[in-house]
Amino acid sequence: MTITDTNQVVETKLEDEYYVGEGEDDDGTATEGFDDGAEVAKGSYVVPKEVAVEELANYKGHKDLRDECPAPVRNMLDEKDLIQTYEKFVKTIADTKETRGSILGKWKDQQFISVLDQFRDDFTAKGVKVALCKRKSGKGTHRWLEFIDVDKLEENGRSYVPQYDVSNLSGQVIKTVYTKLQFPNGVAAEELKQWKGREKLKEKIPIYVEKMMQEHDLMNEYDQMVNHVIEAGVGSRFKEWNIKKLKELIEEYKPMFSSKGVDIFVCHKQEYISHGQHGGHVEYYRWIEFVDRAEQPSYQPQRDAETKDESCAVM
Repeated sequence: MTITDTNQVVETKLEDEYYVGEGEDDDGTATEGFDDGAEVAKGSYVVPKEVAVEELANYKGHKDLRDECPAPVRNMLDEKDLIQTYEKFVKTIADTKETRGSILGKWKDQQFISVLDQFRDDFTAKGVKVALCKRKSGKGTHRWLEFIDVDKLEENGRSYVPQYDVSNLSGQVIKTVYTKLQFPNGVAAEELKQWKGREKLKEKIPIYVEKMMQEHDLMNEYDQMVNHVIEAGVGSRFKEWNIKKLKELIEEYKPMFSSKGVDIFVCHKQEYISHGQHGGHVEYYRWIEFVDRAEQPSYQPQRDAETKDESCAVM
């Protein structure tokens, strides 16, 4: 239940970005991704064992990138005869001042990618895909490089697409007070607004959702699901979204969507907004993710309601 207060809200926002190894710890353990590889973003995501990771610190991060190479990365690249390519790549990143800010050295993603693009073909020619990844939450921003051994993935019969690849973002955004959730191509998100959410869900379908439903011949199933969610996905008294009921409803429709190549998930996030000395209130964010498994075979939902309870306020 949201606590209201007539006094002015004071938003105690966190800094735009924390630095890897310098901010406060994330809550919990790894909740997204695989279970047999390296943890990144302070345990928030796990890559498959066929992927080697190099995390990027913002403060003097270019020096660490140039001077240090994690053992798993070096082992993979040595096996692929890519050490020289890697060394040229990281030296170019370090020498190109435009890849980071002038004061704190915060990475500039697009400038970083423009350098990475110059080396992609060299890595790809020897069976390695490289991705700059970024995950943001209320507790900070984490960046890392993924070196993906495409040959080993094929040998092991596994598919993997890095879901936090900055180069593969779709432009879809859900903004909260403390952060901005972004979604890759192959994932369509529909927010369940807290204020007049049932009306807004009925009025308009997001363009990315509409396109995916049309491509997979799922418009009838989608319309049926939306009507059901509007009718039964809320509490009996206040008619606000009820996460338990939403999970039960989405579970009913998963087989229908999955049979046509789309997985669906209900997700949520909570944030406590301080009013200073007058206390505060909790903001709730809920949304549905539609995942095209042909385009995103390994994607895991962000803040999946099945694994994260809506019981306490976290940032």
